[in-house]
Amino acid sequence: MAGLCLPGDPRPTQDTLPPEVEIHPTDILDESGLSRVVSGWKPQTIFHLAAFSNPQSSWENARRTLETNIIGSHNVLQAALDTGQRPRVLLVGSCQQYGSVPEQEQPIGEDRAQRPLTPYGVSKCAQEVIGLRFFLSEELPVFLVRSFNHTGPGQESSYVCSSFARQVAEVEAGCREPHLRVGNLSARRDFSDVRDVVRCYSEILERGRPGEPYNVCRGEAFSIQEILDTLLGLTGTRVSVEVDPTLYHSIDVPLLLGDNTKLRRELGWEPEFSLRETLQHLLDYWRSKIH
Repeated sequence: MAGLCLPGDPRPTQDTLPPEVEIHPTDILDESGLSRVVSGWKPQTIFHLAAFSNPQSSWENARRTLETNIIGSHNVLQAALDTGQRPRVLLVGSCQQYGSVPEQEQPIGEDRAQRPLTPYGVSKCAQEVIGLRFFLSEELPVFLVRSFNHTGPGQESSYVCSSFARQVAEVEAGCREPHLRVGNLSARRDFSDVRDVVRCYSEILERGRPGEPYNVCRGEAFSIQEILDTLLGLTGTRVSVEVDPTLYHSIDVPLLLGDNTKLRRELGWEPEFSLRETLQHLLDYWRSKIH
């Protein structure tokens, strides 16, 4: 097993990973270099997750987002084709591809028109179209997923659940005042556990249909207020909360709720972790990092 690292991302060291995992830092924007590395592995499957992945930050980094997620994905697919082995390739898309959908028309199915609102959403729509091109014209088995929100231990603190969990752990450790500044708490999102999501990706590569998009989601929406209340209920420390309008996202749709009927019907996939379990493990992760 081997992994590609996005340029500039923190890179794990070989001694922190299982012995069967090899690290080969590679720039996915270097088409020829990437092709040489992938051809050297001759992989049977490729999970392509190297991306600029923060929708809000994509506004300030639009060019980097588009180049990385569109050109980079093309290079990964071409490198897969260049092996001559036709490996199965999973392209990870996003619910951001759907844009803003009226609440009365949710949950959102895969047949919903894509109307992205952010540079990140645009890049993921383009990635999917490129993947379809390789599937249809090159017969490369490309599998497409549109992932809704997910979280869990190890997530960066730039994402809302992990940000809350880190702040709570810092309050418990005494390195932060017992006061949290938060943004929009009324937005509702379809949150899954990252471990359920990874398991789902594997099942789609093994038993899914190439060229067919799959929503990867729980099929249940939770408000950001519920996320915060659950985390505060998992600590014995009193914490005050202040809503700060300056922390609101420039575009923050009220609801993103996915329909996972296709996933359940075709693969029999079901989530294993409840939201409370996920948040408990996320909080424990930050406790282990801070204490």
